[in-house]
Amino acid sequence: MPDTGMTARLLVLAIGEAHQLFHVLSPALQLHRMGIQVNCMVSTHWHEQIIWSHAPELGPGIIRSAVMFRNQPLHKCPPRLLNLLFGLKVMLDFDAILTPERTSTLLRRVLGKRCSKLIHIPHGAGDRAKSYDARIGMFDLVLVAGTKDRDMLVHRGIVSGDTCHVVGYCKFDLLPADVPDYFDNELPTVLYNPHFDDRLSSWPAFGEAIIRAFSRNAGMNLICAPHVRMRGRSRQLFDRLVSQYSSASMLFDGGSPDSINMNYTRYADIYLGDVSSQVYEFLRMPKPCVFANAHAVDWRADEHYRHWHYGEVANSAEDVMARVASAIADHPDYAPAQTQGFGSAIEETASSPSQSAASVIHDFLSRELHKG
Repeated sequence: MPDTGMTARLLVLAIGEAHQLFHVLSPALQLHRMGIQVNCMVSTHWHEQIIWSHAPELGPGIIRSAVMFRNQPLHKCPPRLLNLLFGLKVMLDFDAILTPERTSTLLRRVLGKRCSKLIHIPHGAGDRAKSYDARIGMFDLVLVAGTKDRDMLVHRGIVSGDTCHVVGYCKFDLLPADVPDYFDNELPTVLYNPHFDDRLSSWPAFGEAIIRAFSRNAGMNLICAPHVRMRGRSRQLFDRLVSQYSSASMLFDGGSPDSINMNYTRYADIYLGDVSSQVYEFLRMPKPCVFANAHAVDWRADEHYRHWHYGEVANSAEDVMARVASAIADHPDYAPAQTQGFGSAIEETASSPSQSAASVIHDFLSRELHKG
């Protein structure tokens, strides 16, 4: 994109867990190339590593937050509230703030009319209720991946059609061409991706039984990569199972770059999960899915479980293994729903999603600065 000559200062606010940064980094890079001054405020060394690896042009503009985590696991980040409060003076110097998280809406409450324009790109395209958080309505501009989320947000009165735009899935623009080969065999690989919220996740109830069953199954590889935010007893269980069951056909990942950069979702042949939005990243190419219903959810008419229509739903750990065993054969029954559902969740755009997002943001800033 050419330099447009517009003078504006944009802060990418990366104070949540590092996986969120992938959703705003590429649009920020495009805006930088359009002549916008872009700085990234980061709160962990993982954020810095992602920027230098995927958008090194933005590296010189990194600002470290007041509370900064170094040499901590990827799933940890400092308290967001502290970084917002300690960073107020810096944030006031920017015309706009682009962020993938929502704690930042506190800035509007604290600063009122002095608050920079707030721009939001959600970190995912999933169906959970939290995808339609009322705080999204406090942003001046919201860019979503597909019509599903725009229609839900508008229908619920959270945003207006004027402030919410469909741009596609910006994270896709950061993907390298090649994916590592994780197993030295030709067996199909299952990605088990349980959610971090114990109230929704299959991990506390089914996790150990699923891992045990895969350890006895010589016909498939398993990548067990829970959502990076897994905490407490669930993470303790994960750590214990890693020590008990690691083998040549089982890979456990509790929070490495591969667990957040789509390497696993692109590599795996079968997706096994519950409510994580990563299912939509997996379905960039239609492939077999199995969903674990550990909470006896009455899901068929629930819009927050629409992705469960993309594969078989299992109600016990034993049922999970039976559904996984037949998932490849069953896939033709679900491929049409996957294609339709993915198209609604993630729009296919003529230009790259990040270029679309950057154009919308650039036009927005041009109008707002002209008003000023």
